[in-house]
Amino acid sequence: MKLRPPRLADAEAIAAIFNDASMALYGSTVVSADEARLWLEAPAFDLERDAVVAEAEDGSVAGYGDLSDPSRVGRLIWIDAQTAIGAIDVATALLDALEPRAEARLAPDGRLKAFVAERNTALAGVVEARGYSLVRHSFRMEADLAADPAEPSWPGGITVREFRPGEDDQRVYEAQEETFADQADYEPLTYEEWRHWSFRGPFDPDLWFLAEDGDELAGILLARSERGGDETLGWVSVLGVRRPWRRRGLGRALLLHSLRALRARGKPRAGLGVDGSNPTGAVQLYEAAGMRVVRRFDHWEKERRG
Repeated sequence: MKLRPPRLADAEAIAAIFNDASMALYGSTVVSADEARLWLEAPAFDLERDAVVAEAEDGSVAGYGDLSDPSRVGRLIWIDAQTAIGAIDVATALLDALEPRAEARLAPDGRLKAFVAERNTALAGVVEARGYSLVRHSFRMEADLAADPAEPSWPGGITVREFRPGEDDQRVYEAQEETFADQADYEPLTYEEWRHWSFRGPFDPDLWFLAEDGDELAGILLARSERGGDETLGWVSVLGVRRPWRRRGLGRALLLHSLRALRARGKPRAGLGVDGSNPTGAVQLYEAAGMRVVRRFDHWEKERRG
């Protein structure tokens, strides 16, 4: 086995690493080759500095790892290692290569974190043995769309409409940044980064919903017609309500509106990701709208030495 920087041509093999592990744990895929390529082409992502591929003797890709520093100043660096389930030697090699790079870039008060699927106990054991501690969880939740979701009940004065490309871009970006600012570990996106992740294919403005109170944008819901290449799964990428309009049922109304739109597209189910410590009570809101937790992801953190 040897380690090398990834190439764009590795995107399909990298996606296969993620999907083989996900199939073994959950029976479904999680990422398409196009999405893997999007990671490798992300703004400020350096293939030589930020990622590594483990290559088997036959030249096949046996593992992939990367670093992400959303703060851009070393305040919070995420480290990820993806291998076949139980490939402890490969995961260890990836982490051995990436951790020194991460630690060299950490700010004095910076934190190094890892994200591991709850069922991937082999990888969790590797991470724990390296000095990481489990600090919190996030979840993937899904709703069965066999029957119509409940009709949304909109707060007084609120109207909802679809996104208008080229007209609404900046205000939706600003609303997303504002509504996510109070979540744990959230780091602001630049406008360039937001566009990179938001307008990737298949982008559909008819699934982006804007809730307005007169001229004010009160809340947004940005959905997609698939997730990880799974055409049977509609996906809610972003749901945010600005503070003056919270606790009035707007988040629930936007979610139900989106679920009904996805069902009208023929999607048998819809999903989203949520931080388990979300201060707005998002997990409870989603459960009340008929969603359930289908996967848990564990967030591990390593204290900086010295």
